[in-house]
Amino acid sequence: MKWITRLLSAAVFIVSVALVMIGQRMIGPAGLSIMLVGLAGILLLLYLYNRKFQ
Repeated sequence: MKWITRLLSAAVFIVSVALVMIGQRMIGPAGLSIMLVGLAGILLLLYLYNRKFQ
């Protein structure tokens, strides 16, 4: 069960970073919104990781 969580987290991280990189290449509100979705994914992963240590 633990490896499924790690695999899912890695997949979300890769997709989030890819969204930031794709959004950076685009100019305008569409690129900005794609980057914000990627940033939200990365921040969600950081929140879930840090929640264990509170």
